[in-house]
Formats: sequence, structure tokens, C-alpha cells
Amino acid sequence: MSLKQENCIQEHSCEKIKDIQREIDSYQHCVERSLQEASTLNVKYEKTVNELSTIINIFEYINLVTDYKNLFPIINDMLLGVLGTSTSSIFTTEEDGFEIETSSIPRQQVKRMSERANILFEMRDQLLDTYILTEDILQDKFSIERGIKSAVVVPLNSKKKLMGIIYLEHTVENYFKVDDIKYLNTLAVAIRLSLENAQLYAKLEEMALRDGLTGLYNRIYFNKEMQNCLDNHQKFGLPFVLSIMDIDHFKKVNDEHGHLCGDLILKEVAQLIKASIRKGDVVCRYGGEEFAIMFKNTGELKSVIQRVEDIRFEIEQKVTMYSNKPISVTCSFGLVSSSALGKEASLEDAVRCADDALYEAKRTGRNKVCLYKIE
Repeated sequence: MSLKQENCIQEHSCEKIKDIQREIDSYQHCVERSLQEASTLNVKYEKTVNELSTIINIFEYINLVTDYKNLFPIINDMLLGVLGTSTSSIFTTEEDGFEIETSSIPRQQVKRMSERANILFEMRDQLLDTYILTEDILQDKFSIERGIKSAVVVPLNSKKKLMGIIYLEHTVENYFKVDDIKYLNTLAVAIRLSLENAQLYAKLEEMALRDGLTGLYNRIYFNKEMQNCLDNHQKFGLPFVLSIMDIDHFKKVNDEHGHLCGDLILKEVAQLIKASIRKGDVVCRYGGEEFAIMFKNTGELKSVIQRVEDIRFEIEQKVTMYSNKPISVTCSFGLVSSSALGKEASLEDAVRCADDALYEAKRTGRNKVCLYKIE
């Protein structure tokens, strides 16, 4: 073999080696790129798993809370911890604006946050999806004073109705990213479902404590509230007056005009009593044609007696038309004050004493108010 041929073979071999090396380098670059992509996907996957895990944990935890009003501060605290925001506030939608349910801002700033709520309410048509507010938007005095440079509004949408919003703020510029929107929306769904569950539970609980005919609280609620009155009287000396009343000769109304007429009378008497008591007082349907009124946190016995007399007189003057016939009823009332009961009195003692006074009113002519007196 000539020298020239040997050189040609060597050159050819070198080219093959270079080609192989280029292929190896290309393969190595491809592997490195694939590993980087896999690592990026793995990070995204781990982030997604963590986010979903967080949402599930939040949903499971807050669903254990059935008190609708107490749920808001619990959710707010969790949002601050999970999202690391500077502030968190939750607003619910009312007829004329957003109402602050809870906020992490200092109490003295709540009024100014209410002004922010009014501004956001004007923007409610834009809040169908999570809405990020950047520093160039947050140029109002309230945001600048607190160093807020980014914020986000997360709507709580329920069947195309805006149930409320979550308003999050941060002192770091562009803290909320477009990539966060999907996570925040999913988080909002979990929170909204929990709030709806709590609302439903509260409605069912309320229904269980209401009388189906009159809409007043029932005897179960009476027992609970009466015991609270007794406990507060025993522990803190808070006075109260209990009145038990019933409609005179109610059986005669049912016998002469029918039970539908009797139901109508019960409803009208119930509404009349309800409209005549203070906001803090409680009226219940105790049973049949009997009603109970708790005049809470008052020791002014003369004033309470006068109010009961006014109720008695209004019922006496009330005329109900049924089948073109005017029907009137009267009521008898028995009252007992906490001072007459003493601090060791039980629920049964309170009811028995009010009943004794009611019996006295009926025994001495009906359509009157009698006060229980210590013998």
C-alpha cells in the first residue's frame, strides 16, 4: 500500500470519528435538554400536587366548621398562611355593595377598607374571573400609605351569581402572577362550596328551631335561650322577665270557625307580638295556643308590665276577617321576674312560676296580666 493510500485511509477514519463524536455530542445535548425539560415538568408537577393537596386539606378542614359566620376568619387565616400575602379580606355581596366579613388589617383601617369594597363593587361586572391589580393601578392613598404594590381580587361565583370576593394584597411588586390565577380560581371554588355548605347547614338548623305555622322560634329554642338567661343571671347578675301567655277560649274559635281560622288567628297574634318587642327580646310558640316572651337584660319590671299590657290591648283590638266574619280574641299573660326567681332557679322553676301567674290571670277573669309574687 502506498503512502498516499495510507493517508487517505487515515483521513477517512478521522472523519468517521468526528462524525461519531458529533453524533455523541448531539445525543448528549438532546439527553441534557430532555433532562432539563423533565426536571421543569417535575417541578411543575410537584407544585401542582402541592397546590391540589393544599386545596384538599383546606376544603376538608373548613368543611368541619358548620357555623357560617365563624367560617370567614378561619378561611382568612388559612389564606394568609398558605399564600403568604400581606393582607387578606373577605367580602360578601349585599344588595347595595360588598360587606366586610373579615379582614387581617388593623381595626382602625376597616372603614377605609370598606371604601375599597365600594370601589370594587362598582367593578363587579369585571370580576367574573380572578383580577390582578398591579402597582400602576394601586395609586390610591390607602394603598400607598401601607406600601401595597400588588393585589388580586378572587371572585366567589355561585351559579353565575357573585357570592362575594377574596381581596389579597402584598407589599412586593408583581407578587401575583398570571400562573397563579388557575390555582386561585380552584381555591375559590373550594372555599365557595364550603361557605354554601355552611349556609345550608345554618338554614336547616334554623328551620329545626322554627315553628312551621307562625315562623316563631319553637320550644326547643325557648329552652336553650331561657337556660342562657338563667345562666347569665346566676353568673353575671343580668336580669330578665319571662312571660307565658295564651289565647283565651281558643278551643271555641276552632270549634265555631274551624282549624284554618284558628291557624290564621295564631299567625296574626304571633306577628303582632313579634312586632311589639325589642330587637334583643325573644318570642316563641311554646305549644298549642301558648306563647313565651323573654324580655332579656332588663330589670325594669314596671316598663315590661306596661309593654305586655300594650300587647294585650293590641290583641284585644285586633279584628280578623274570616269568611266575611269579624273575629276577635283576647289573651291572658303570666309574668315572672328574675328577682322573684332567685339565682338558684332552674328552667322548670321559671316556667312553673310564669304558668302560676298565667293561671291566676285566667282564674280571675282572663284578658289580663298577672305578675308572679313570692308567697
